[in-house]
Amino acid sequence: MKIIKNILVAFLSMILVGCIFLLAISFNLKKILINGVIKETFVEQIIPKSYNEERVVITEEQIKEITDDPRIQEMLMSPEIQGLMEQYLDTTVNGLIDENNIDDLALEQDMLKFIKENRSVIEEKAGKEITDDMIEKAMEQVESKDMSRAYKQSIMNASRNMSSTEKEMLKGYRFLISPELRMIILVVIIIDLVLIMVVQASLYKWIATLAVSLLISGVGTIAASIITKGVIRKKTNFDNFDMSSLTQTGIIIALSGLVILTVYIVILKLIKKKVKVGKHEISEFSEEE
Repeated sequence: MKIIKNILVAFLSMILVGCIFLLAISFNLKKILINGVIKETFVEQIIPKSYNEERVVITEEQIKEITDDPRIQEMLMSPEIQGLMEQYLDTTVNGLIDENNIDDLALEQDMLKFIKENRSVIEEKAGKEITDDMIEKAMEQVESKDMSRAYKQSIMNASRNMSSTEKEMLKGYRFLISPELRMIILVVIIIDLVLIMVVQASLYKWIATLAVSLLISGVGTIAASIITKGVIRKKTNFDNFDMSSLTQTGIIIALSGLVILTVYIVILKLIKKKVKVGKHEISEFSEEE
């Protein structure tokens, strides 16, 4: 009976570990795509092409200098830019799945807003003052190319050329980051913990199971982020592929496990101390009789 009980607890613990890991992926996948892929693509592809249009050659060393500049990184990691990239990522994914489901774009206005809000940093980096006249002329050139329409058309063309399997994968990504899936995972975690409490028939042993599950999930999440980053850097040109959000989440999960485990140890010591005191009092009472 005890063996069956231990096997059942181990099985429920594995489910708990899997759910916690999946939840960590769900909350970080979009950030990974934005900071790891979109930001890198912006630096590796968009900047060089923009310079090439003006017949100015930009070297790999210059690209790396731009990428590694803390001020540029700070700009790209700002909540405003993160929100903007999230918006365009969602629009792109929705459009690739269904070409008739593309939100209205305002790429030109978004670019102008970015330049205005970060003018001082761009000026310092470029070594040249950015005047209102220069911004207006740049805006006229951008609008003349109708980048929003071109971007929307690119998404539609890509959608028509995608296979049904590729679209199903995008649907899977969209479901993986959806609030609905996160709610389902949270419900499963709660039910799983209740079952562990029932099987262990203890008011406090389940705390140890939760702590160990968090530790395993946290370490697994950290390992997955490090391995994934190594593989991507080896197989692609994304030298600065950013998995830090997933790594940080793994650290938080692991630390939570340590804290809960510490609480469990303290509770266990208090219970043992109480039992010991109780036995001592009973012993003294028996001797008095």
